[in-house]
Amino acid sequence: MGDFIDFFLKNPFLIIVLIGILTSMLGKKKQPQQSDNPNTPPKKKWQEVMRELQGEMAQGNQQQRPAPAPVRKVEQQAEQAVEVIDETKNEANKRIAELRRLQQKYDQERLYQKAKADQITSAITDNNSPVYRKGPSFGKKQLIDGIIMSEVLGPPRAKRSLQRSRR
Repeated sequence: MGDFIDFFLKNPFLIIVLIGILTSMLGKKKQPQQSDNPNTPPKKKWQEVMRELQGEMAQGNQQQRPAPAPVRKVEQQAEQAVEVIDETKNEANKRIAELRRLQQKYDQERLYQKAKADQITSAITDNNSPVYRKGPSFGKKQLIDGIIMSEVLGPPRAKRSLQRSRR
């Protein structure tokens, strides 16, 4: 029995888990007693609650009618809204004009760079240039003839290394 108590005292996590289990079991026993309490109102379905609320709102609307809003405030707000809209339109138009100007500037720069690149490439494609001259082109027949000629003009097969031929 002493070993059992020592085991629980050495493991505080196990004690916490046991306390939690006990409190949850005791809490479940108390809940049915609360629902049987006669002081609590009976539970209603949500449809009934909505009907009652709608009836109360209908009665409240009949009894209280809101006073008409002052016309001056509405006119002042409308004038302020028109001023704000005009300011935002002006700012938007200025921004659009600036963006169009930047687009035209970009297009001009792009055309200038393209013309400059075309001028450089036309100077490079010089036929006399050793860097850009056209290299030899071989067809299928010329490649086959080259392989045959390398066999004919090369060293005899008997003098070639045997290891190289096995690969």
